[in-house]
Parts: sequence; C-alpha cells; structure tokens
Amino acid sequence: MDYWVKLNQLAETMPTPAIRQQVAALTAWRTAVAAHQLPTAALPRLGLTGETMAEAQYDFQVPLRAVVALDHLLRHFRQYIAYHFGMWAFVQQSLFAEWTALFGPRRYLEVAAGNGYVSFGLQAAGNRVIASDSLTWQSQNVTGQTPLLPVHRAGASAALWQWGAQVDAVVMAWSPDHEWSDAAFLQLLRTRFSTLDLFVIGERNGATNSRLFWQLAHFVPDRRLLPLNRAFPRFDAINDRIYLIR
Repeated sequence: MDYWVKLNQLAETMPTPAIRQQVAALTAWRTAVAAHQLPTAALPRLGLTGETMAEAQYDFQVPLRAVVALDHLLRHFRQYIAYHFGMWAFVQQSLFAEWTALFGPRRYLEVAAGNGYVSFGLQAAGNRVIASDSLTWQSQNVTGQTPLLPVHRAGASAALWQWGAQVDAVVMAWSPDHEWSDAAFLQLLRTRFSTLDLFVIGERNGATNSRLFWQLAHFVPDRRLLPLNRAFPRFDAINDRIYLIR
C-alpha cells in the first residue's frame, strides 16, 4: 500500500494529540514540496514515544503491531519525500530567514544542488544564487528532474572554476557519501578559492559526504552557527547539521 495512504489510515485509528501534531506537520510539508515550494516551518521530532504508544493501545484499543507500523512510517518520512520529490536536505523558509539575518545577503554558489531547494530558499530570503549540479542522478530518481529554479549542469569542481570568482560563499548540501570527488572539490576550494566560505549541510561521518572529505575538513567555530542550527532541528535518526568549512 502507498506510504502516504497507509500513514493516514493508521493515524486516523489513534488520534492522540502527539500523533495529530506530527501528521499535520507532515501534511503541510508534503503539500508544500508537491507544489514546488519550501515548507514554512521545520518538522517536529518524528516517531512515537512509549507514552504515545501506550495511549494509542489502551485509549483507542489499537493493536501493538499497528502502533509499531505507524511509528516506523513516521520515522521514515525522509525516505518518502526523497524518493518522490528529490528532496534530501530538509530545509524550510524559516531556516533561510535566519540564515540571511545572521550572515547577511551574499552571493552564493550551490554545488550538487539537485532540485535546488537550498538555492531557492537562499534566493527567496534575498541572496543572489547560482545553482549547479552534474545531474547524473536524473536517470536514477527524481533528483534534478523538477528544479525549483534554473540549475546549471556542472560538477562541483567545474562549477567552482566557472563561478567561484563571482560569489562570496559556496553551499554543498547532502553530497553523496560514496563518492570521493567532494574531497577533490575541497582541496580545490582551499588552494585556489581560499577566501570563499563553504557551508556544508549534512551528517558528519554519516549519511553524507565521503569519509576523506570529513577527515580533510577544517571546521570554523563561528558563533552564528549555533542559532542557525537551532533553526534546523533534528527530526529523525539522521543528525544533519550546517557546518562552516574552510
């Protein structure tokens, strides 16, 4: 059965306040992304606590297997959105409002932009943006098939060579963890474009970027990253953060 249909069917059988809140947040998120827009607010922490599970079982007489199934679906919302809409970094409008307030309007180059959700958010918040991607994923999934803004076809290093002199900072969000080209890109940035800030959105030594990339990264301890990451809260098992790297 379709993920979204099953999620809503199960949620209707156990309408606790916690479940209602999560489903409402997921519905708002899905509606926005399906309309090629950014959601307005961040997602809450997804999944059922022991208390909510007990409430669903004893107050609504829902079998444990159904409660466990709903918990599983809530915790895997990221995979559903990524597969159907090509969104990997779960960014939203409020994040980019905070980003621009903290770092000021700037000129950004996004590499590995995919459908351009990050570039779209930065641009909507008042920044100038150049989005680029190799678009090699187009034959595998919906990434890059329905961009929210124009995305130039170029790999990360090629994009840096072409547009690096025109921008103040570079953004890389959810670069694949099985390719080492991100390490070569980082070395190029460091040796030829050392004045540029690099914002990386992903999970350190986890779901994104190569292990070599994280080993080579020099992290900048900028205080502005604290409020920025508060606007980018964790909602599932993946601990993506926003890092500033040089």
